[in-house]
Amino acid sequence: MNFINLNCPPLPYFIVGGGCVYRPGDIHERRTIRNVFDLIYVHSGTLYLEQDPFRVELNAGQFFIITPDTPHRGSRVCQEKTTTSWVHFYTNGKYSLSDEFYPDNVTRRAAPKFYYSPQNFILSLPRTGTVPEANREKLEKYLQRMNLVSFSKYTQKKSFPSSVRTPFELQHDFIEFLQVLYAPYCYSREKESIARTLRDYLDAHYTEEISLNDLARQYSYSPSHLIRSFHQAYGASPMQYLKKLRIEHASQLLLHSDATIQSVGEMVGLRIPSYFIRVFKQEIGITPAQYRMFYAEENGGSEAP
Repeated sequence: MNFINLNCPPLPYFIVGGGCVYRPGDIHERRTIRNVFDLIYVHSGTLYLEQDPFRVELNAGQFFIITPDTPHRGSRVCQEKTTTSWVHFYTNGKYSLSDEFYPDNVTRRAAPKFYYSPQNFILSLPRTGTVPEANREKLEKYLQRMNLVSFSKYTQKKSFPSSVRTPFELQHDFIEFLQVLYAPYCYSREKESIARTLRDYLDAHYTEEISLNDLARQYSYSPSHLIRSFHQAYGASPMQYLKKLRIEHASQLLLHSDATIQSVGEMVGLRIPSYFIRVFKQEIGITPAQYRMFYAEENGGSEAP
């Protein structure tokens, strides 16, 4: 199970955060924390952990969330100085485990009947993962703010950094911290959803005049964002996909209809004959007329199959 799905409201609640520095030869102690999630993040070095059925090797920038009431322990001694942070948090709500990420897909409605009741949603957190380098400085800033107790194996002493942050400010830091963990998965799904919606639209409206700027206005995204999202999902830009789609349909019309070359171009949204012929030749290698003639000759002059 790769994701922890928290039913909200209520939102998860920050309890305490801290840090620990391990020496080479040290190992994470065996423990079980009742009712509390335990998130461990590695700043440097490597920490080896085991929580059945997980056995993880956490390097710099990686994290692991241990679920409540679950025994966990170190699976191997540290091979080098290892610096970690940890965060304990709690929820009054239910939670579940899944292999799939559950995006927050609540639709905010403006109708008055929805003004007076909360809308439930799922906060889906990765159980383990690597924080993108671009996000680490931000995440570690929140960890530093939430650090209320630190322990060094070198000195065998605890220290209590003086925090001037109020409980509300700490809770705000915690929610922002979770957002950093959540965002890469949410954004990936968002891009996938945009790309799929855009593809479905192009499949249904390829016969119409369509420009990238039209699509950007329709879906309220910048053209560059649409291009990136679509290319990541399908390996081509929206307009490249549209061009190939139109030529595929044009090829079928040339084989299975008596429509003129100009009419075929119009039927697939390429209304300027010279442009249609040029695009067709770029994609297929021959002109529409040559394509039709070639397949007619292949079938002995009979109707194409």
